[in-house]
Amino acid sequence: MEFFDCCASFGVFQKPPLRRADTAEELIKEMDYCGVAEALVCHAAIQDDCPTVGNPLVCSEIKNHPRLHGAWAILPPQTGELGSPEEFVANMKANKIKALWTFPDKHRYIITASIFGELFDLLTERNVPLFMTVTANSGGISGWMLADYVLRDFPKLTLVMTKHGSWGHDRYFRGLIETYENFHIDTSRYELDGGIADFVRKYGSDRILFSSNYPVSNIGGPMLTLAHADIPDADKEAIAGGNLRRLLGRVTL
Repeated sequence: MEFFDCCASFGVFQKPPLRRADTAEELIKEMDYCGVAEALVCHAAIQDDCPTVGNPLVCSEIKNHPRLHGAWAILPPQTGELGSPEEFVANMKANKIKALWTFPDKHRYIITASIFGELFDLLTERNVPLFMTVTANSGGISGWMLADYVLRDFPKLTLVMTKHGSWGHDRYFRGLIETYENFHIDTSRYELDGGIADFVRKYGSDRILFSSNYPVSNIGGPMLTLAHADIPDADKEAIAGGNLRRLLGRVTL
């Protein structure tokens, strides 16, 4: 399997994890140690500071590392901090950014059609994947319920929910998988015994993306979980990296 991590970060965090990568070079070393080929990455400043700081930082830090692919975070277009939706998408194209994150509680906004309608329509049209953690909170709505609220307004949006726990979240997300064709989950803490295998048997493997959630979690754990999942090798390869490559390949900026 060739692993392409959809959720990794580097930089100096406000609350540094025990094992971390302060620079892109250190992240590459960690990937080499674990056997990860490529990674979709954010800079710590995207969450701990602001996207106006973190977005440019990730681009400048990874420019000499073709194995690292940058991801940006969004802000409400109305404040003008990241430009208009059209300007923001144009900047994504200029900087080869093909994936976005939303952190509504950290950056003090709510995700509604009245605020993000124009931007999300563009993201849907251009097949840009939007990543969101299960812990995200928007106006008191969080987790899987928040995913459902977003997808009710934008049912064709490519949304990837990350960092769900090991205690069996399938009762939360399987209905979303069945309802929204571009809804995806990650593997970072999908440690339910037989969970990946049962999911693949029912829904196939194309809606799961390999994720380490590094440096909050170690890379080796989700790699081991996927390697020993009771599924065909072709499905393991798709989850390990093929699905993310396919999603990024669909993006038209």
